[in-house]
Amino acid sequence: MIPNKNDLSRNASLFSIARSGVDASNQLLRTTGHNIANVNTEGYVRERTMFQSQATGGVGQGSTERVINTFAQNQLRRDTTMHSEFETYYQKTSVLDNVFASEANSISKSMSRFFGSMQTSTDDPTSIAARQLVLGEAESLMGQISTVTGFLREKEQELNIEVTTNINKVNSLINSIGELNEAIRTNQSNNLFDEPGTLKNQRDNAILELSSLLSIETRVDPTDTGGLLVNLTSGESLVLQDGSLNLFEVNNDADQNYKSLRLTSNGKPTTLNLTETNLGGAIGGLFRYRDEVLETSRRDLGQVALAVTESLNTQNRLGMDFDGQLGGDIFTLPDITGLEHPDNVGTVGVVTGRITQGAAGQITSADYEVTINTITAGAPPTLDVTVAAINPDGSAVLDVNGNPISQNYPALDAAGGTFTPVIGGLELEFSAGAAYTAGDKYILQPTKNSADRIEVSMTRPEDLALASPIHAEGDINNLGDAKVISTTVTNTFIDNTFADTRASGFDNAGGIHGPGASPTGGGGVGAPAEILFTAADTYQVLDSAGTVITTVTGTTDFNNMLAQAEASGAAPAWPAAFSAMDDYPGYDLSIQGVPKAGDSFGIGFNTDGLNDNRNALSLSDLQNQNIMQLNNSGSGEPVSFHEAYANIVSDIGQKSSSADISLQAAAALKTQSKDWFDSVSGVSLDEEAANLVRFQQSYSAAARLLGTAQDLFNTILGVVR
Repeated sequence: MIPNKNDLSRNASLFSIARSGVDASNQLLRTTGHNIANVNTEGYVRERTMFQSQATGGVGQGSTERVINTFAQNQLRRDTTMHSEFETYYQKTSVLDNVFASEANSISKSMSRFFGSMQTSTDDPTSIAARQLVLGEAESLMGQISTVTGFLREKEQELNIEVTTNINKVNSLINSIGELNEAIRTNQSNNLFDEPGTLKNQRDNAILELSSLLSIETRVDPTDTGGLLVNLTSGESLVLQDGSLNLFEVNNDADQNYKSLRLTSNGKPTTLNLTETNLGGAIGGLFRYRDEVLETSRRDLGQVALAVTESLNTQNRLGMDFDGQLGGDIFTLPDITGLEHPDNVGTVGVVTGRITQGAAGQITSADYEVTINTITAGAPPTLDVTVAAINPDGSAVLDVNGNPISQNYPALDAAGGTFTPVIGGLELEFSAGAAYTAGDKYILQPTKNSADRIEVSMTRPEDLALASPIHAEGDINNLGDAKVISTTVTNTFIDNTFADTRASGFDNAGGIHGPGASPTGGGGVGAPAEILFTAADTYQVLDSAGTVITTVTGTTDFNNMLAQAEASGAAPAWPAAFSAMDDYPGYDLSIQGVPKAGDSFGIGFNTDGLNDNRNALSLSDLQNQNIMQLNNSGSGEPVSFHEAYANIVSDIGQKSSSADISLQAAAALKTQSKDWFDSVSGVSLDEEAANLVRFQQSYSAAARLLGTAQDLFNTILGVVR
């Protein structure tokens, strides 16, 4: 006969049942006490002990495990990552926002003061005090730009230190997680009934801290018990199944101050480059701040500084100073040394860049990558190069059609002192000649590190070219009522040999070219010096010797009369030697009214024109001109200096405000997920107090049962005796 399973308990003694009850209650009390003792321990997950009754009677082997909701834990990690990223991004961005929004640091106010002093000088161009004020305000403007630029450079250095510190922390956490995985595996293999809660709490705390630095995911190791695999949300593994680890490494490209990250395995020869802005967490926030705010603001500010100073230099060169000489540069703009790409084979190649004179409107905030395609020996050697506009992260700048901005330049002279204009308002010098190596690349950053290297080179207030170098007026005997209403000067480059196509009609002796010293050479005509009307709609252009250069007929529009002569002159035509120059003679005039036959208008150098303020007006008006490119793609209308700087300030302010809103939302989500996690895994003193009473009572009852069993045993012994 098969015994009834319900009767198996009868095989157990009352003593063994009582003893198992005491042991079980004692274990429950220990678990409750452990929970209460760790109520204030950060990252502690409450534990519970579970028992099953034995078929033979009494309580079976208990097992202690953590009370945890994996979904709540994963949500807390994700929200911690998001909160940490926005917190870092906002804290860093708000610092820059405060600096640029501060009135004390306003570069716009410094520009206004400078142009205001320039406007004051137009009232009395002979005043040395007014001229000195202009130079003083120029120094102040450059000082303000240098201060803000220096602050941004310091922020870059701080960011690099913080990135390195966080990467070291990440590597330490990855190692700790790997070591804890191994300890948990060993512990669980030796103890099948009790979960190593302390070790798992330490691992969870390490993973949570890692999630504050990076966006990560975890999964249970399918090959054993206890191990957790950790990887970035983008897929790259950090803690691998076989126990090997991938460690972060700070990697430098051509720009030693621009950090990039890669993963390297200490178990396998593997290297992976990472997209820094997609990392999430505090590290992702740092890289987002660097790429979206810090680097762009540095380059945008550099673009403003270079555009302002080059525009002022260009305009001052078009004027005449207090000494009756053609104007020079007010500011010295720095040369830009190309950074060598780390994969370059050649070791002697050097590429130097500078801003092309008069190219302020072409300057962008982009970097430029110069690739050496081929080298051809010769005297001098020539290079075939490609120049491409790139973003700070190395990606291509796209034009309005979505195509990379890139230009090939064949047969460039490679010799010291020879600069060739390229895209972006730059001109490049390849001083190493034939020593370059095909395939090598160089990075030029014209706006990143230039703003605080611009210097006010003009020291004499007399050198400010406030007057126009050209004077034009009608003859006193003119019969018509036509008057000169304006003169324009677009080129004052001096080269009396005319070997350089940039040569203008100005000589180096306070005058304009005569017949023997012009592009037409000896026996030819000189620079235009007179307009002579032969009819109301016909005029001749003559040189200083009275020789006819060309004749314009059938016109009633007297604006830019020399430009009209070049475009439609006849009998004889505008000299081909003039047209071969880039901008010759570099000056023009416009008249208004009705001329009569025989009326003439003389054009000459503005000798003794010290009271002339025409170029000063042009210098002052630069602040109102839309000179600067709005963006690197070339889309949109150009903007003024003040608008460009206002765009920098508003862009940083908008990003700071947006980050603040995102941070508040992320903080609310993190609080919710923390509350959810704590509601499951946190220690509740009320619940533990109730358990304490309940388990104490069960312990007392089991102990009483044990005493009863002892009494019964003693009674049986007494009967036997």
